[in-house]
Amino acid sequence: MNRIRKAAQPARPASSEQDRIAALEATIEQLQREIDELRKDSRRIAELYDVVVERLGANRPAS
Repeated sequence: MNRIRKAAQPARPASSEQDRIAALEATIEQLQREIDELRKDSRRIAELYDVVVERLGANRPAS
């Protein structure tokens, strides 16, 4: 989360409106990459969770 907060803050004061816009666009791109990475991680966690539940269910004795 600290990476996201740090990315949301401008690295330096923009000297002009164009510099400010460029800095904000760069921040948005970085945040989008991090969001995509988190989405991939979440999908992988869900897949691993499903595998664990499936295997634990397969090892359960029949009632």
